[in-house]
Amino acid sequence: MKNNFTGFVLALFLAGFTIQGFQCGSPEFTGAKVQEQNKNYIEAAKLYEKEVQKNPSNHEAWFRLGRIRGDELNDYEGMAAAFREAEKLSPVYTNDIRIYRYKAWAQHINDGVAYAKRASNDSVQFWDKALEEYKKSVGIWPDTSLTYFYLAQAYQGKGDIENAILSQKKVWELDHDIDAYKRVGRFMVQQGLDKKEQFKSANADGLRIQKNLKEIDKGSYKSDVMRMFGAPDSQMKDKKNSKREDWKYNQYGLTLTMEGEKVVGKKIDKKIELKIDSTKYFEAIVQFNNAVDVFEAIKKENPKDNENLNLLLQAYFEANRIQEATNAFKLAVDNDPGNKMNHYILGLLYRMVDDYDGAIREFNEAIKIDPNFSDAPYDLFVTYYNWGVKIKKEEQEKGDESKSYKKKFEEALPWGIKVTEMKIKNAQEAASKEGKEWHTQLLPEDARVWDTIGTIYALLGQSEKAMKALDEADKIRKTAR
Repeated sequence: MKNNFTGFVLALFLAGFTIQGFQCGSPEFTGAKVQEQNKNYIEAAKLYEKEVQKNPSNHEAWFRLGRIRGDELNDYEGMAAAFREAEKLSPVYTNDIRIYRYKAWAQHINDGVAYAKRASNDSVQFWDKALEEYKKSVGIWPDTSLTYFYLAQAYQGKGDIENAILSQKKVWELDHDIDAYKRVGRFMVQQGLDKKEQFKSANADGLRIQKNLKEIDKGSYKSDVMRMFGAPDSQMKDKKNSKREDWKYNQYGLTLTMEGEKVVGKKIDKKIELKIDSTKYFEAIVQFNNAVDVFEAIKKENPKDNENLNLLLQAYFEANRIQEATNAFKLAVDNDPGNKMNHYILGLLYRMVDDYDGAIREFNEAIKIDPNFSDAPYDLFVTYYNWGVKIKKEEQEKGDESKSYKKKFEEALPWGIKVTEMKIKNAQEAASKEGKEWHTQLLPEDARVWDTIGTIYALLGQSEKAMKALDEADKIRKTAR
């Protein structure tokens, strides 16, 4: 019993000695506190740094060092590092650190928001000030996604899209915010479109010639040749057939054989150097591929996000990855046959590669799932119309006078009329609430549906119905909002 008591007293003595020794502290620790009390913060920080080097388990020194770095030296990354060490060692200051961090973080966020509100095209310097404040908040609380959200907004306002993308990516990494990641994908698509436009502008002449050489072929009209290439360098009559003649364009090594008003033969006998610089085009493709990766990641997270599916389709299309996209959406249809958007997008993909039967099948499946799905009837209308146009062009090139294309135009009409009925119904409902005429609730682009219906009627020889549809299109353009 005596031995146990003696051991207890000895343990208590040693504990007291340890506590007393820690309280007295080293000369560096004591000196740092004195310097901090005297508001000599630079010297205090130096002494605290020496202290934690000698005694890395001194959690109070770490805490005090972090506080000085943040409050007085604006070294927020250093502050965060010191606080992390303090919390590793002991929970004593955890609550103080949380409160301190939140207060400082919120103050800089609020200051950043205030600067962002003042920013405009005439005062862009405030975006820089906002960024300074948000970056301080990142240093204070680096694992908070909201800070990166604000950073992304400021970078976007400044026009620094690369850093806006990096900030939104950080939001995704921290809390898988789908809307933030969609913005990343949209930025990438827009960057791709911008680079694509730069490519087109820089190579406008070469691309125009390339396009014209491809488009002019058997079945093309003489008037189109004159519009695209101008008068030929030479014309030579066919000795055996007076209705035929060869038009030569020496610059392109192009010979077109004309008969009547149409091209019946085409020959290119030299390679043309169009001097097209494709650098920006390939840079655009990189951006579109990056966007595909983003939207695919979102699709894995939420395969029924219809907005994301449409964005994914656009990215695949711009990246020239139609077959890959088709395979992906075939699998999506198999895995989730009740998802109308998967059927709808697969239909769009089939139409891109002129698989009109496949497109029509998928659009009809989408309508079966949702009879009120207005996009599918519109695209059925477009699909039948495009199919008719393709057949018409092929018949012209072959000199086929059967006019079988008319069947596809006839199949297009009911869907076009259904689309107009749906648009009118929706416009009437909206107009009744505002006491306005239904035409005013339509958009100018809605007139195109009536234009196409009018074109179909004209091709079918129904001129009265054609004029009525075209008049309706004109009325919409004049009164649409």
